[in-house]
Amino acid sequence: MAIAQIRDSIMHKIIKNKTFIPFAPPLIGNEEKREVMDTLGSGWITTGPKTQRFEEAIKRYVNAKHAVCVNSCTAALHLSLDALGIKKGDEVITSPFTFASTGHVILHQSARPIFVDVDKSTFNMDPDLIKKKITKKTKAIIPVHYGGHPCQMHEILKIARKYNLKVVEDAAHAIGSKYKGRMIGSIGDVTCFSFYATKNMTTAEGGILTTNDKKLADKARILSMYGISDARRIWKRYAPKGNWYYDIRYLGYKYNMTDIQASLGLHQLKRLPGFIKKRSQFAKLYDKHLRGIEEIQLPRINSNVISSWHLYPILLKDNLLKIDRNSFIEKLKGFNIGTSVLFQPLHLHSFYRKTLGTKKGDFPVSEDIYNKIVCLPVSPKLSFSDINYIALVIKSIIRKHKR
Repeated sequence: MAIAQIRDSIMHKIIKNKTFIPFAPPLIGNEEKREVMDTLGSGWITTGPKTQRFEEAIKRYVNAKHAVCVNSCTAALHLSLDALGIKKGDEVITSPFTFASTGHVILHQSARPIFVDVDKSTFNMDPDLIKKKITKKTKAIIPVHYGGHPCQMHEILKIARKYNLKVVEDAAHAIGSKYKGRMIGSIGDVTCFSFYATKNMTTAEGGILTTNDKKLADKARILSMYGISDARRIWKRYAPKGNWYYDIRYLGYKYNMTDIQASLGLHQLKRLPGFIKKRSQFAKLYDKHLRGIEEIQLPRINSNVISSWHLYPILLKDNLLKIDRNSFIEKLKGFNIGTSVLFQPLHLHSFYRKTLGTKKGDFPVSEDIYNKIVCLPVSPKLSFSDINYIALVIKSIIRKHKR
């Protein structure tokens, strides 16, 4: 029997008993479940004492002076821009290689997103391109820490300070990441994290903003709860010594986090270092298996950062393969492997084309990455045998379809 036939036979036997490997399943433990049950039995389930405990824990973890829990990273980004006074006619520079939230929140403030293309190796905003996009209308920069790999914050902050711009970090992927020894969450004017179900730690839905600016934090907190003045202690209104009176100071939103969500977060945060360690181990295992395969570009990590490894993105060199990225994903799915494509650049979506007048070709690096990228599973809920299996399948597919 030919070697290729033997390989196919072995792969067939392996896949026959292999259950589907989801792309990013959450890992929830008994501690989280007990904390949620305790909250459900406490008589108070929305924003309250556990949300405050979670804020304090996040502050300590990222070494920031203030933290405001909200119901999503989108909410955190929106509140940050509102609290900073971003308004109609303003411009905010950001990356097109990101999720909808980053661009949407700018438009919700009636401001205009100004996109800057990304670095071809880290997929983060290229600092060298920022200066070219600054005008008299520019008021802020939103760097996106793609996949958990921090942006070059020193260069970005230097530009921001020179032109008197605010820096709002989109750290949806980057809880636990470090830049030059500093935790992401303590560097820019404000940092926004996500605790969505697929993130490195989860509260099911949820987010938080961190900052060293008390005035900004206080305003964001009030805005997060309708603009009510005593938003931080609104739950105490219903206590025996509570007072029913409140005042609405701003046109706010309904962006608060609940104690049920915070109950998950309190214990997910404790487990986060272990989660990141396992993700890093998975990344090294992928590197070991896939290094040297010329049809694939592996992730590159700069020497001055520590990535939280929210994503493990590979790029397919389609000129060396007989199949395209979409077919590659379908073949992985045929082997019970879930993947994702993160992201289709914002400027290619119909809404942004219509609203901003963007078009294909505007940001060629982002577009090239999008056409080639496949994000592989790295959830700590998976096993080392899962990662070995995924790498084995990838090598098999490439062998069969290389030019």
